[in-house]
Amino acid sequence: MKSNTKSSIKSAVIKISIAFLIIVALLTYFSGTIDNYLLPHVSKTFGGEGTLSYSLHTTATIDPLLSSDGSSLKFNFICDRAPDSFIQMGSLVNFKASVEAKENQYVYRSGTAVVVGKREVEEGIECTAEIKNMDLQDGENMPDYGETVVIDTVFESQVYGHILMKSAIQSGSKGDYVYLVSKDKDEKRYVHQTPVTIIAESDFYVAVDMDGDLPIVLTSSKEIHDGQRVIVDD
Repeated sequence: MKSNTKSSIKSAVIKISIAFLIIVALLTYFSGTIDNYLLPHVSKTFGGEGTLSYSLHTTATIDPLLSSDGSSLKFNFICDRAPDSFIQMGSLVNFKASVEAKENQYVYRSGTAVVVGKREVEEGIECTAEIKNMDLQDGENMPDYGETVVIDTVFESQVYGHILMKSAIQSGSKGDYVYLVSKDKDEKRYVHQTPVTIIAESDFYVAVDMDGDLPIVLTSSKEIHDGQRVIVDD
């Protein structure tokens, strides 16, 4: 009777052990799938060197008060979003103006102006541009005082060490930061919070001061935190 009991216990232990080994094997086999389901998925980018650009589309009026001696034509325009550093003295401004091609017939011609002055106003930065040249045809004259010019130009910033998309920047109680992505010896990926200082920005990009040249998290499928393991979607 005792022998049968011991045999039953031994058989049960063997079955439990086999079942345990099978479960461990299955978990090991499907661990990648489980990680893929449970861990946050992130996309990455790099903060490379580059410039920011600011596109300006607006209108201005040629102002006689700015050129009382009649030696040149000038106009004022407002930049309401661009950092002051984007627009320097001597920056070029591309524009179009209506000129008389034939009697009572007008066409738009392209021209270039140069920034000769700027000042801070309530709306942003007010710049003064002096017209330098226009692509006129034979018999056409420069626009006159009071004429409207259509400004369509792009200002480039200085070169910055790290340019990032705005979606990579996070904000917390201690300021702005990004998540850098590193990997261990087993090729597993982890994120590490790194502070950044925003120097300048355009519509979709920012120039930042930061330490580190590792890949930077651009987007994440779930909320992430410092030191967390993640799946990087390459």
